[in-house]
Amino acid sequence: MLEMDNKKDEYTDSVEKLLDSLALVRKIPQFRAFMPIRVIEITEEALLNYSRIGASLTSSIAEYYMLLSATSLEASRKAALKMAEIKDDEKARKVWIDVFEQEFNELFRSQRFGNIVNNIITSYADLLKCMASIVEAYFKELGLPTRSEMDSVYREMVKMKRDIANLTEEVKMLREMIERRRDEEIPNTSLAK
Repeated sequence: MLEMDNKKDEYTDSVEKLLDSLALVRKIPQFRAFMPIRVIEITEEALLNYSRIGASLTSSIAEYYMLLSATSLEASRKAALKMAEIKDDEKARKVWIDVFEQEFNELFRSQRFGNIVNNIITSYADLLKCMASIVEAYFKELGLPTRSEMDSVYREMVKMKRDIANLTEEVKMLREMIERRRDEEIPNTSLAK
């Protein structure tokens, strides 16, 4: 655990150094001309967020593996105690499987394990959002279409496809209706002669 805290501190220190470097770059007039301040600010915010989320993710993953290891050790200890009295290899194997199954099922049902897995998934999703915000800021600055703009275009395209399909169906129904009316008028005109 101490080693993990040291790595966490090293990671935080390296991010802080990077942010300090960005702050220095922001003060240099030549760089300000090439990189708008808003992009630098967004990058700084995103890196701070990324650092915080990354530390949380690392901590949750370490706790996840510690729980798995502790459960495995406890299951091995219990299985060894039960198997010491059994001479038949097949029965010993079944006891071993039963003990491990019981211990890991208990772990997987625990609130703590669920919270840790939830933290890992949430942190990972937050990291992806953080990276997406950085990419979107740079794309916007470069004049490239951003993901949100592409999503908007896609939604409009889907709506248009749906509208076209509905209109096609209506045109088909109208054609059929016109054909039926023509068919009805043709016998009537032949009777009039």
